[in-house]
Amino acid sequence: MHDGELLPGHISLDEIGNGGPYILRAGEGDHIAVRSSLRSLLTRAQDTEGHMGVTYCEGDTSGATPPHFHHHTTEAVFVLSGVLRVWQDDRKGTRIESELHAGDFGLLPTGWMHSWAFGAPDTRFLAVYAPGGFEGTLHYLDPRTAPTAEQLRRTEELFDVVWRPDYPMFDHSEEPGAQRH
Repeated sequence: MHDGELLPGHISLDEIGNGGPYILRAGEGDHIAVRSSLRSLLTRAQDTEGHMGVTYCEGDTSGATPPHFHHHTTEAVFVLSGVLRVWQDDRKGTRIESELHAGDFGLLPTGWMHSWAFGAPDTRFLAVYAPGGFEGTLHYLDPRTAPTAEQLRRTEELFDVVWRPDYPMFDHSEEPGAQRH
């Protein structure tokens, strides 16, 4: 959303969710515009007794999310189209850098530092968070600008996330926003 404007297909999960069954049709969800992408909350922790959150993400080539990890939350991604670039690091020397394409699945386990970026135009993927809750960060970050250190710290107090924007996740050619050839 930009300045309170509702996007086509926007449905407030506060009105239909919160533990009851519901159906979202194609293109429906709690839409949030985040810079050059759209994130659509499909279900949240409060809709699933805390078990999971699911977000549909679509966007064009972008810089990476700030490196972060979770103490208790596992993230999983399933790419529907385009390319999702993923970096993972167990902070003990094991690093995995991947380009996921349509049909590819990636698991981002608890404790692993990770980051991701839209790697091609018209990239679409599903993100699943278990247990749910991390999806709530979308309502706490300014959708028009990169998050500030203060905004990131605020989400750490509310959600299971530890942000480390200065963590050496990327080599020179992999820095957020760098184009991959």
